[in-house]
Amino acid sequence: MSNVLQNIPARSLSPSRPTDQPIHRANEEGREPSNSQPESKTKYFGMLQLFAGTNSDVDIVAIHGLNGHRKKTWMVDKDFLWLSDLLPFDLPNTRILTYGYDADTCSREYASTQTISRHGIGLAQAISRERSHARRRPIIFLVHGLGGILLKSALNICHAQSLKSTDGLRDVLISTHGILYFGTPHFGMEIKPIVRFNRLASLWMETANNVVKDLETHSPYLEDVQRLYVHTSEGISTIFFREVYPSSNALDPQKSNVPSESATIPGDRDATTIDLPCNHEGLVKFSKGDNNYGIVLHYLKDYVARAPAAVEQKWAKEDKHRSIEKETFSPEKELKSKDLPVTINYIERKEIQSLMTQKLFPGRHTPHQPRCILHGIGGAGKTQLAANWIREYGHRFSWVILVDASSPVHLQAGLEQWIYSLGPEYREKTWEDAIDHLNRKEKGWLLVFDNADSKDLNLSRYLPCSIHGAIMITTRNQELVGYAPNGGVRVGDLEEDEAVKLLHTVAGTKPLSNATSLKIIRELGRLAVAVVQAGTFIRGTQSFEGFLDTFRTHRDEIMSRPQGIGTEYTYSTYTAFDLSYRDLPPEAQELVKLCAFLHHSYIPVTLFKKSAEFGFVAYTVRNTQPPPPTDQASILGLKKMMGNNWNDVEFQKVVESASCASFINVSRGGSFYYVHPLLQTYIKAQLTEEGRQHYMNMTAQLLLGAIWPFEGDNTWYWLLLPHVNAIPLSVRSENVNHALAFYKLYDSLGDWDTSRELLELASSQLRKSQGEEHRDSIWVSSQLANALHNCGQLHEAERIEKNVLSLRQKNFGRRHPDTISAMSNLAITLHDRGQLEKAENMKREVLALRQEILGQRHIDTISAMGDLAITLHKRGQLDNAEKMKREVLALCEAVLGPRHPKSIEASHHLSLTLYKLNRLDEAAQLLRVVIALRVELLGENHPFTQSSKELLRLVVSMQSLDFWLWGTIHTSFLVLIFLFWWYRGNASG
Repeated sequence: MSNVLQNIPARSLSPSRPTDQPIHRANEEGREPSNSQPESKTKYFGMLQLFAGTNSDVDIVAIHGLNGHRKKTWMVDKDFLWLSDLLPFDLPNTRILTYGYDADTCSREYASTQTISRHGIGLAQAISRERSHARRRPIIFLVHGLGGILLKSALNICHAQSLKSTDGLRDVLISTHGILYFGTPHFGMEIKPIVRFNRLASLWMETANNVVKDLETHSPYLEDVQRLYVHTSEGISTIFFREVYPSSNALDPQKSNVPSESATIPGDRDATTIDLPCNHEGLVKFSKGDNNYGIVLHYLKDYVARAPAAVEQKWAKEDKHRSIEKETFSPEKELKSKDLPVTINYIERKEIQSLMTQKLFPGRHTPHQPRCILHGIGGAGKTQLAANWIREYGHRFSWVILVDASSPVHLQAGLEQWIYSLGPEYREKTWEDAIDHLNRKEKGWLLVFDNADSKDLNLSRYLPCSIHGAIMITTRNQELVGYAPNGGVRVGDLEEDEAVKLLHTVAGTKPLSNATSLKIIRELGRLAVAVVQAGTFIRGTQSFEGFLDTFRTHRDEIMSRPQGIGTEYTYSTYTAFDLSYRDLPPEAQELVKLCAFLHHSYIPVTLFKKSAEFGFVAYTVRNTQPPPPTDQASILGLKKMMGNNWNDVEFQKVVESASCASFINVSRGGSFYYVHPLLQTYIKAQLTEEGRQHYMNMTAQLLLGAIWPFEGDNTWYWLLLPHVNAIPLSVRSENVNHALAFYKLYDSLGDWDTSRELLELASSQLRKSQGEEHRDSIWVSSQLANALHNCGQLHEAERIEKNVLSLRQKNFGRRHPDTISAMSNLAITLHDRGQLEKAENMKREVLALRQEILGQRHIDTISAMGDLAITLHKRGQLDNAEKMKREVLALCEAVLGPRHPKSIEASHHLSLTLYKLNRLDEAAQLLRVVIALRVELLGENHPFTQSSKELLRLVVSMQSLDFWLWGTIHTSFLVLIFLFWWYRGNASG
């Protein structure tokens, strides 16, 4: 659009200045003072009239931005102010004003400590005072940068006034026809350069960041302003001017850069967006003949021409509403006017809505006030659930009073607004009077506190205690459930069918198969705000199929995008998390950062305690490969977070802080933590690359501290597995110590592929640092060959095992235990490759050496005997194999006990030989015991457990076949006997 506008004819600069109305300008404002005593900057605050106009039809009000000035912001140099030197010639029938306020983040005098909200109140009041003589005159605003946020805040305040308001603030909103936004950061901007500049400037002047912090990208304050402004801005014409070029000096806080996506409000169909070829500062600095001025003037002329008629229509409608409000009033009418809007995309959540009904309508007389507290993570859909429930059941209450509980100021204003609505005699009442009125004089009311999220909000003072009313609260703060322990309703993720339906509704289309939609909503964790955001994105692309690839590549960008209008959420998914996250105590933030790098579900509560008890130190598999010194940084970080000595009470306090904000959910039994997967990606997005690496390393160290040898089953390792898998392989194998520690976990669980990967990386590091013949290199090669064997890569396993045997014979001799172990491993591989004669000969040699060196009852000797029995079985010597396997089982049980893995393995192998010998009943009996023990000790999914189950299936199927064959033969025999006697009888007859 901006290219088309470049062709607007240049305006004529020839008209002379209007003579009947002189321009009012302060003599020295905007210039250096003539005396040596510096003037106070407060002189330039407030409203200043630059041009009174000729029979003024419209007010044009200019508002500067951050670190701006009511005149200098709009000046090219100290002698040329286009608001007064150009605009009066072109729009003589307008009154032109400019507004100043303290937007300085640094100043030699003093820096502003006011918030944007308080500045907004001041602006609304200043405009109202300035227009007291002409309240219905149309207004057009020119706003630069922060000035736009200030104006939105002011108009929101005006919008919140009742129809009976007499302070003139509502008049300002009705009279507003158009707004020209020049580089306003509606959704935030990069504030780090400003903060850095202020830190440096604080050495010689006063600085403050009160305003700046609310301008940060994803700022909760900006999102709250925008959420309210969606309704406030109805009927207001809007143009967004965006800068094309970056500012030349990023360190100068007056030369900020506003991202193009933040300088507009997506989805506003009545708005126009124009890119001007200038930087942020240049958006509002025009000189004679400036083409950018011609573009701006084109729209200003159009707005000025249309404003009187448009505002007259708005006032006609407003007068009608005020007249009706003044003449008649009923509770039913007030209820309808204050209903929360229910989005057209709303999807029924029947289970939660049923719980809400149970809490608010107990169904019997109760001595307690009915209360329902909807709590959950930001973006879960709490407000929409409340709105839909009120729409369905609101008629059953005499009053439905909706209060914005995002701050005490809003909360008190909402209560006061309600009591004012009762009639003129209540105009002097306070919010305390409203509470008292509900307690004493009203019955059948519902008081709704929406967005009661702040942990600093003491809600108890605002809660009426009368049992003749009910209370509903929506909050991210789980702690508020304490106001009604039996009334808490957790709002979590959508059910799958609800999430799919919502996705299709927002997208406005459906894929050919629901399978694609299911993949999308599972990736999003079924969080309502994320599903809506995905649906909005798909609506623009009209493609479900390509969404996941795009999402995985640009996850942070998509989840940070403002959603605009047309959905129930005016904020992004990440913004939904911002407010709660920033309110967390530092120690809780640290815990959440750590959890962001674990798997999102089934985080064992005992993980932190177990690791702390081992000092967060990694287990050393090989004494010559201790933990590296670099571990100390991560260990110190963990100790700083959880203390040098584990303290259950202190750690629980940290967890409760995160849990109250719905950032961590605790399982019902209290054994596990859960963190939403999108919350994890949000946390990672807040960190720098260095920060992500730091917390990734800390998480790996936490897990390493919990992977130590243990007695009994490997349930603990199964619990750790998804969290260890969440750590990238590059981090798990960063050094030999870590790689071997993690390898032990995977080896215990039968994950041979990952074991192989870790051992290959460890082996590579050792060969480079210590050479191929070092004992550690040879040991790791031996373990690698075993992993390759289990992966079915027998040829490669044999090659490595021959090399290991050769090196050990060379270094230690043939009778060394390590050499004998290498010989045993090679013999097993030869067996599995079908080289049975070689395997048998080698295994007999291994057995003879171990019997001679270690004795008959040593575990290694027993293992060698078992290996030989397996080869005898394979070669068809079943009787010899059975005899030897029984001897092995007896020795294992006598030496190690019946529950030892070696004893269980011996039982499995014996049952296999019994199966081959067709001794099926005994084989089945043995296998059932084996399977029970393996499930208990190794887990249901361990390869060894599955192998025993498969063998039992074969045995049982053979038992069934034998039974069927025996039955068939028996039946056939009876038939033959019958036929024999029948034939004999007939023959004798």
